[in-house]
Amino acid sequence: MSMQAQSQRDLAAKALIKNDWPLVENNGLTLLFSPLLSEYKNLTHAFTTRLGGKSAEPINSFNLGKHWEGDDARADAVKNRQTLCRIFDLPFENLIVPHQVHSRNVAWITEHQDLPETDGAATVDSHFPILLQFADCVPVILFDRVTEAVCVVHAGWRGTAAGISSYAANMLASVLNSQTKNIVAAIGPAIGKCCYPTGLDVKAKLETTTSANSSDLINWKNDVPHPDLKAFNALQLYEAGVSEVDVCNRCTSCQSDIFYSHRQSGGKTGRQGALAAIKNKAQR
Repeated sequence: MSMQAQSQRDLAAKALIKNDWPLVENNGLTLLFSPLLSEYKNLTHAFTTRLGGKSAEPINSFNLGKHWEGDDARADAVKNRQTLCRIFDLPFENLIVPHQVHSRNVAWITEHQDLPETDGAATVDSHFPILLQFADCVPVILFDRVTEAVCVVHAGWRGTAAGISSYAANMLASVLNSQTKNIVAAIGPAIGKCCYPTGLDVKAKLETTTSANSSDLINWKNDVPHPDLKAFNALQLYEAGVSEVDVCNRCTSCQSDIFYSHRQSGGKTGRQGALAAIKNKAQR
């Protein structure tokens, strides 16, 4: 085996590593934090669960999505977003919440703006916290330790197949004349390969996104592929030069009592979030 092939094999093995993130109670909410990102005191981040709010069934109890029909449900989602910002002392009026469509589009934020057809947002400005929403898809937070830039990405299988995570890492490095080796990343709770059967077309598209042999990133059950979307995103980040990736081991479908899961619920569910912001000097 050549040194290049061995290196690619090592990266694929590294991408499969999952870490146990404990659930944390914070002001009535149940949240998760990446141990890796928590090392950086100039960054605020959190991954929410479905626990802690007052959202009505079947989206009980801390829904952040405004997708649910009815004025009361939308008002509740706004109230939950306000609560989240208040807990972390973030300006709700400047909260950036893209309209996600499973694209590879990543926006650079310098002012408060509406973001149609966008699945990632990045900034160096502490005035603009970023929130994206999930219900099985892969949440990714990237942080450049040198330039203090942050990016939050929504990666379903289409976004993963389009390489949105590596695209976001390269974007951070390019916009700020930095290097991807300065970036660390966290991949939050998402559906695991234990619960994610797909077609052969999805498998084939995912396999084209990495240089390494990704066969270990796919389980087979009854001749049906079950790809590990979290591992695919981790591998894309490693191949882009990202130095460290902290991957949460929790499956949203297996733990649908804690997380919203589109597959487990048949689509009738709420949304949890990935929140990130650069701390201003007074917060550090």
